[in-house]
Amino acid sequence: MSKKEIFGGSGRPEADNPEAITTAETALPRAADLSPQHDTMPRRPHLVSIAITAMALAGLITGVRDVGQAPAATHNAMGRGVTIALVHGLGSRPEHWFLTARHLARDHRVVLISLPGHGSSEMLEPFSLERAVESLDAALAGEGPVVLVGHSIGGLVATAEALAHPERVRALVLVETALRPQVGPDERAAILGALDSDYRGLLRAVYTSFGRDSAQGIELYDEAAALDSTAIKPWIRLAISADLSVPVEQLKMPVLAVLAERSWPIGEAWRATADTLGYSRIPVLQPLRIEGCGHFVMLDRPVDLAEAIARFAAHPDGEPIARR
Repeated sequence: MSKKEIFGGSGRPEADNPEAITTAETALPRAADLSPQHDTMPRRPHLVSIAITAMALAGLITGVRDVGQAPAATHNAMGRGVTIALVHGLGSRPEHWFLTARHLARDHRVVLISLPGHGSSEMLEPFSLERAVESLDAALAGEGPVVLVGHSIGGLVATAEALAHPERVRALVLVETALRPQVGPDERAAILGALDSDYRGLLRAVYTSFGRDSAQGIELYDEAAALDSTAIKPWIRLAISADLSVPVEQLKMPVLAVLAERSWPIGEAWRATADTLGYSRIPVLQPLRIEGCGHFVMLDRPVDLAEAIARFAAHPDGEPIARR
């Protein structure tokens, strides 16, 4: 199944050797001698690891009534130092960041933020990306410029925040995020139909494909299915046709794109992946592939992800060149 089918995830077969972090075509230093923290990845199509991440941006083209300022998203903080704010994805929760956050908190202030409609963050009525950005921005108020990290759909909200409020964001990290739609009109219609006719079946297809293996996929599905569908469906409905691939040319801060090999296949040039996912116009961008993991990189390679974020936070414009 190609990545243009159904939900638009990168459904190409994975490489035979998912054995290390790689940094092809990136200024970040290669992590030496890293091995996967789990067994070999399942050889099945990654149906939606990118497509569901395209779901938040439709709010940019959706009118919003004057209903007042959105309430701040709920958030918790730990540690001291440069602030790194972590935003989870759709149907996920801040606790999924915990192992990565704990590692980062040794040298940084880490803020864990809940998306509207998740955890104790109230759903916004009416809902739009614009209001989700207001909620995130209110949570970041008083933090000073942060390193803003978003996973999947959280990366889309983080990108919209960085565009709307560049003074808040000193660097942006996007983990398994697409910035342009990964579905065509027929696939979009199928998704909208499934929301009403087979919601749980749709979730199962999505979240089981996210897992590094079938067991993790079922766990992810169970968590997402336990959430209030009235809070999840608006995210999905708003997201299918949204596109930030052109506005991102206005980003004023450096960006790190962290992708699993499902989204950036081994052997594929970064330029092709960047075009597919909508990264081509970002002015200052470093791509990083982390192998041996599923869509939830923070669950499968938490320390490797933390170290990549910490390196980028220390030198978002690139590692300094040693004097000779």
